[in-house]
Amino acid sequence: MVDLPDAPEFVGYRPNFELLEQYANKYRQYQKLLIIAHGGSLTTFLGYYHALRSESKKDVYFLSTVDPDYIAELKAELRKEDTLVVSISKSGENTTHLEMTAQFLDYPMVVVTGKSSPLRALAEKLKLPIIEHPPIGGRYTGMTEVALLPAVLVGINTQILYRGAKEFYNLYNKDNLAWKAASVFSQLEQQGYVDVFLPFYAHALFPMSALIVQLCHESFGKNGKGQTYLAAEAPESQHHTNQRFFGGPKNIAGFFVGSDSFHHQILSRYPTQAHSVQIKSHSLFDLNNIPLEVSLKSELEGTLEDARIHGIPLAYLSISGFNAEELGRFVAFWQLYAVYSSVLRGVDPFDQPQVENSKVISFNKRLQYKGLL
Repeated sequence: MVDLPDAPEFVGYRPNFELLEQYANKYRQYQKLLIIAHGGSLTTFLGYYHALRSESKKDVYFLSTVDPDYIAELKAELRKEDTLVVSISKSGENTTHLEMTAQFLDYPMVVVTGKSSPLRALAEKLKLPIIEHPPIGGRYTGMTEVALLPAVLVGINTQILYRGAKEFYNLYNKDNLAWKAASVFSQLEQQGYVDVFLPFYAHALFPMSALIVQLCHESFGKNGKGQTYLAAEAPESQHHTNQRFFGGPKNIAGFFVGSDSFHHQILSRYPTQAHSVQIKSHSLFDLNNIPLEVSLKSELEGTLEDARIHGIPLAYLSISGFNAEELGRFVAFWQLYAVYSSVLRGVDPFDQPQVENSKVISFNKRLQYKGLL
């Protein structure tokens, strides 16, 4: 390994589990949760919720837009009596975030934000409970109160999540899987592979793609460096993006994601009278009673093998199953992957200089509408 900088703050951070449990108990009666957030304040919990849906005791809704139709839909769906709103923003000064939050100020609400921000000032004026957002960039807050508060509110075991991540964090200065993967894809970029196809062969894991794409693009897509990560749910992606993957410019590598096991065992079963139906020189009888887990794995392996035949570089990362400890490891892997990838390209893993200018322009457009500019 190259010389690494000191371990980033998120690696050594320990969340306040006692505080998290206090909030879980205080708001236990609410059956629905609305998360208002952008970017890293949203993406990790979004992934947790879908991947660990079997552990969740509540329905969760997500808001990251000021689309008036969607907000009207949410307000019609969510009753104040059984919905808790969690508004999360580190800076607390993103205009759309304040506008989204303003639509739900008559609901029970908890705010997670930094020490000094317009969102915090708003919460203080309205005497809303506030949880301190740690001084860690949003996309790296998967093991902080930012993602763990909503997780504990819905019943996910956050200590087990943290335990899985910590196991991987402890490998920061050691040769590990995230370092190896980052090194390979950094070398591939130097060889002209500037795109990475990221298909997910697990429906419940696909929402994690939002976090992974953000970690990769925002952490090391700088100074003219960095690859474009194209996430898609598979095997659906085989019906469109495989054409680009195999038939387009030879500047794309593959990073496939899946799971070794699933919660349910379901077989493909066809009625006896349909067993003689022909498909690809065989009959449906030949496909009868095949587990869907085997079918999904077959789709994955078919695409992997085809990529090898075409000489396309690829990697495959899988989780052992859908449990909190494994999801903690999975998130930690991608966080370290983003840090290592940044170090290998000589860029800062934690800033995002190119995302701020458009925010300034859009803020001024609002002032123009009011006649203030």
